[in-house]
Amino acid sequence: MALVAAVVAAKLIRRRARYLTRDPRRIATACGHELADFLADQRLVLSPGATVRELGEAAAERLAVDASPFVGAAEAARFGPPSGARAEADRARKELRALKHRLRARLNVLDRVRGLVSLRSLGFS
Repeated sequence: MALVAAVVAAKLIRRRARYLTRDPRRIATACGHELADFLADQRLVLSPGATVRELGEAAAERLAVDASPFVGAAEAARFGPPSGARAEADRARKELRALKHRLRARLNVLDRVRGLVSLRSLGFS
C-alpha cells in the first residue's frame, strides 16, 4: 500500500510543480503535459512531442470524448495574443478538468485504478 501511495504522491507533486508559474503560456503547456500523462497512464501510446491538438484527437478517437473546448483554450493561451493569454490559460485549466472528468466517465473501474498506479506518466514503460 505504501508503494501505491508513493506513486500517487509522485504524480501529484510532478503535476503541481508544472503549474508553479505565472506565465500563461507555460500554464497551457502544463495542461497539455497533464493530458498527455493521463492518456499515457491509460495506455494510449503517443509521440513524446505530440501537440495539444494531437492529444485531443487521440482522446476523441480512442475514448470517444470531445476535447475541442480544451484544445481551443490551450492553443489560444499558447499561440494567441498576449493580452488574452491569461484568461485563455485559466479557461484551459477549467476545460482540462472537465475533459478529464468526461474521460474518467468513459473508463471502467479497473482502467481507472490501473491508470492511478501506472508508472507510464512518470517515464517508465
